[in-house]
Amino acid sequence: VCPPQALISYIHPNLYVCEIKAIFKIPITISGLKMDGLNASPELQRAKGSLSFHCSGDKIKRLYQSGSAKLMLPKTYGEMTEAVLLNTAGGITGGDQFDVKIEAEDCALVTTTQTAERLYRSNTHPAKINITLNVTKAATFHWIPQETIVFDGAKVDRTIRLDMTSDSTCLLAETIILGRQAMGEEIKDCHFTDQWRLYRDGKLFHAEALRMIGDVKEQIAATAGGNNARLLSTIIYAGKDAEEKKGVIRPWLEKASSCTAASCWDDRLVIRILSPHAQSGRSDINHLLQVIRNQPLPRVWQT
Repeated sequence: VCPPQALISYIHPNLYVCEIKAIFKIPITISGLKMDGLNASPELQRAKGSLSFHCSGDKIKRLYQSGSAKLMLPKTYGEMTEAVLLNTAGGITGGDQFDVKIEAEDCALVTTTQTAERLYRSNTHPAKINITLNVTKAATFHWIPQETIVFDGAKVDRTIRLDMTSDSTCLLAETIILGRQAMGEEIKDCHFTDQWRLYRDGKLFHAEALRMIGDVKEQIAATAGGNNARLLSTIIYAGKDAEEKKGVIRPWLEKASSCTAASCWDDRLVIRILSPHAQSGRSDINHLLQVIRNQPLPRVWQT
C-alpha cells in the first residue's frame, strides 16, 4: 500500500509502480517486509509443528496434528503398529518449534520418520524440538527415527523424555550424521544440544547430554571426542530382558565395521556406534536394530 505522498505510475491494468519521494522517508510494509528508506528488515517465516498420538490396545484414542508436523499410519501386517512422522517444512532451521508427544498403552507400537531429518544453517536463535514419550501397561514401544543430518551452521536444541512402567519395554535409537559426505561437506561450526531423560515408574534411570557448540571441527576430530566420525548413534533398550539382548548382539558387535561398544546394567542396554563413513555406519545400525527387534525394520527404512 503506497502512502498518499507517493507518485503512482500507471503501467498496466494489473501493475502499478510506487515511486516514493525520499524527502518523506515514510515507512511502508510490502508483503511482510518493513522498509524505511534504504534499511530493510525481513520478517522470516518460521515452521511450527505440534503432534499428539495416543495408541491404546488396537485403538487410537487421540491423534492431533498441526502446522508442519504430520503423522501417517500405513497399512502393515507386521507384529507392531507403525506410526510414521513427517515434517512438511522439509527441514528445520533456527526459530522453528516442534513438539511431539507419543503415548503407547497396552500395545506394540513403532514410531519412525518418513526420511532423514535435516538441520539447516541458521543465523538466528536455535530451533526447539521437544519429544515426550509415555509407555504404560506392558506396552512394547520402539522409537527409531531415521538419521538426523546436521549441516554446517545449524542451531537446534532437542530434548527427549521417556516415562515408562517397569512392565513395558522400550527401544530408542537416534543417529546423527555430520554433513553429507558424498557432497564433501564438513561441519566447522554449529549449535546442537541433545538432552535425554528416561524415567521408569517415576524414577530417573538414565540421563545423558550431547553438546556441540561453536567451533566443533576439533571436537569431532579429537580421539576422545568424535574420533573423526561422520556418524554418531545411540541405541538404548530398556526392559527386563536387556541382558538377553546383550548376548544376542555380542556376535554382531564383533563383526561390525563401525566402532561399537555396549554396556548393560539395571535392566537397560546402551549401545554406542561411531563411523567415519555414514553409509557403512547406517548399514551396521540397520542390521543391529533388526537383531534387537527380531523383526524387519519399518518399510520406510527400506525405500
